[in-house]
Amino acid sequence: MSRPAVRRAAQRGFSVVELMVAMTLSLVLLAGALGLTYSSRVTFRENERVGRLQESGRFALELIGRDLRAAGFAGCMRGVDFINNLNTPTDLLWNFAVPLQGFESTGPGAWSPAVPAEVVSPRDDSDILVVRTAQTQAALARMLTNVPMANSLADLAIDKDPSDTLAIGQPILVGDCTAASVFAVSAFANAGATATVSHAAGGAAGVGPGNSTADLGPAYRDGAEVTPIDTVIYYIRDSDTVRNGVRNPSLWRIVGARPAVELVEGVDAMQLQYGEDTNGDRRVDTYVAADAVGNWNRVIAISLALLVRSTEPNALEPDTQTYTLLGTPVGPFNDRYQRTMFTTTVTLRNATT
Repeated sequence: MSRPAVRRAAQRGFSVVELMVAMTLSLVLLAGALGLTYSSRVTFRENERVGRLQESGRFALELIGRDLRAAGFAGCMRGVDFINNLNTPTDLLWNFAVPLQGFESTGPGAWSPAVPAEVVSPRDDSDILVVRTAQTQAALARMLTNVPMANSLADLAIDKDPSDTLAIGQPILVGDCTAASVFAVSAFANAGATATVSHAAGGAAGVGPGNSTADLGPAYRDGAEVTPIDTVIYYIRDSDTVRNGVRNPSLWRIVGARPAVELVEGVDAMQLQYGEDTNGDRRVDTYVAADAVGNWNRVIAISLALLVRSTEPNALEPDTQTYTLLGTPVGPFNDRYQRTMFTTTVTLRNATT
């Protein structure tokens, strides 16, 4: 019996043309998938860069604004007798009678007044800000004297949070609504929820200015407020980090006599304008540069502008834009860093209460 014939059509595979069409369609689909993946990756990176720029700018503004809002730490002590018992009480770091100061950039390598010795290698075309404010190193609970001082030489007995301490040499403001005195802690006897704070004359080298006298002036009553205070300096300087052979400009901060700390990398420039109350009505009459301020104790608001750039040169086109920071032109830079400008105005709460 003969085998049935197999149909020729049943034995056929894919033709060359069909394979080429299938491969072409596959390649088109693969190219589309790869293109979508690449586009998504580029979009993600761009959003990440923009997000970092926004985050850096907002973070820098918040840090500076927090210290500015507490500048002067006056409360009900506005207008009362103010006594600074520190050694060298008019030096930049210890002049707590002045709530803030500024140094105006007036050209390449020039500031008015001259750059203080504490500020090393500041970047050209950026202002320098000095703020005397409540302590920035830690969040401390309110400290109050719990008994009247026997006399103006007596130690301070205070109520406090059990976990809070005061460092030797730390500048302190003690005051009520009748007077205020600044001194450096010479000894701190911690007893948990209470403590004894001493203010002897002299001081240990390297831990603060020390006291010119142990006499605070007034003998403060119970309920007087005890506040750690600091001088904080903000300025722009090149970063310690090298990226692609370049040190980005950064926002730096100095607190008291401590070393400078790099806060935010990629801050190109900082410009400041000071709102001065010239007639005593507690309203800003004019905004001026630092070298035009008539009386620093009359400054009640500050306008602040920061120019922040990406940490990597990733822009598609060179940055040929000129940025205007509170009337000061900055740029063009003609590089491929992305930049964003941030501005804000901060009211000095203690100067208007």
